[in-house]
Amino acid sequence: MPHVQPGDLILVTGANGYLASLTITKLLAAGYRVRGTVRDVSAKKNTWMVPHYGESFSLVQVPDVAAPHAFDEVIKGVNGVAHVAASMIFLPDPNEVITPEINGMMNILEAAEKEESVKRVVYTSSQTACVQHEAGKKYHIDSSSWNEESKAAWTLPITPDFPRSYINYCAKKTEAEQRAYKWVEEKKPHFTFNSVVPNVNLGTVVRPDATGFISASGLLKMLWDGVTAFTDLLAPMWYVDVEDTALLHVAALTEADVQSERLFAFAGKYTYNEILAIFRKECPDRKFVDDIKEVEDGGTVDNKRSIEILKRSGKKEGFSALEEVIKKFIPLILKAEKEGWGTGDGNGDAASSEQLKSFD
Repeated sequence: MPHVQPGDLILVTGANGYLASLTITKLLAAGYRVRGTVRDVSAKKNTWMVPHYGESFSLVQVPDVAAPHAFDEVIKGVNGVAHVAASMIFLPDPNEVITPEINGMMNILEAAEKEESVKRVVYTSSQTACVQHEAGKKYHIDSSSWNEESKAAWTLPITPDFPRSYINYCAKKTEAEQRAYKWVEEKKPHFTFNSVVPNVNLGTVVRPDATGFISASGLLKMLWDGVTAFTDLLAPMWYVDVEDTALLHVAALTEADVQSERLFAFAGKYTYNEILAIFRKECPDRKFVDDIKEVEDGGTVDNKRSIEILKRSGKKEGFSALEEVIKKFIPLILKAEKEGWGTGDGNGDAASSEQLKSFD
């Protein structure tokens, strides 16, 4: 099946998000045109995007990706789709979390089926679609791994605690990705479908002065600030440079031999104490919180295909090392402190220990 070519138009959903903004950056640098979607193009937190990205970028409004026919108009003339958007609020009711994710995914596929220009569709999945993570739990992830355990979300009592909301998040990613592959198998559309499956995206942020430290970059900010309560909720897993995840999205759109694949964006295991050690090494005059008690991740992941693809993209070693990733973040947080920005705008873009929005 065909793949997108430089100059083609790519639709990127959730364009103001952490990963989406890096994916847009990589696509534009590679010579593609990008049409980004946000819920509200006039919102203050989105007005930076068009002047920042330039003439090859346009911004369109999709108020609710889960609404019927949400993408029928904005997909016209598009050659590829990166469906990165996802609700980042953790809620206890599965009907408010899982169903909208599935509906958004199906809306993309059905709109793409009607638009003959579409060659590729890529979905941003998550480690949570592969395994129900627990500290120290032994597991192995490969292309056949699915988090069937998460489907208990439909039957568990609805309670306000974070673990209950977290299992909904796991279930929405599991079921949306599974439904997409099943739909493609049954419908046999004219386009290729791939997914990118990241764990914890860390590293740089495109415009933290405009967005705050969004998604998992907010976890780094909390650790930098000495806030460690979240580490009990989110045990160490596998990190990935958010720029590597973005490059895998580009490859899933553009590489001719990447067809019906799950590309695993897992660079290596991390611990919060390792990150603290890098902070201390790079900023020896600054006082950081003492090491915390934690359990190292117990899993293994078959990431060989992604390493191969990243090497094609010009990354000699494949995935970035943890120290390299954290060193991209430190200048941004230092500048934020100096200039007084980077705290988010109250719309769910900045993470806090009480309100963890997203970590993939």
